[in-house]
Amino acid sequence: MDDKFIKELREISRDDRRRSEFMIQGMKETLQGRKEESIFKRWIRRKKTEKKISQRFNQDPSSDQKY
Repeated sequence: MDDKFIKELREISRDDRRRSEFMIQGMKETLQGRKEESIFKRWIRRKKTEKKISQRFNQDPSSDQKY
């Protein structure tokens, strides 16, 4: 989602029905863009996500609280 989308989303009231429709449309566009990416770009994006997740759970054991 680009900055224009985020800006417009923030301007719409949370109670407005258009907000949910706008969010759905934005997600569809984002997913379509990802679908059209090359295989290499998708692989790199997936590897970055895996790395971030593994860093969250594989922290340095010496930094944990001692009981």
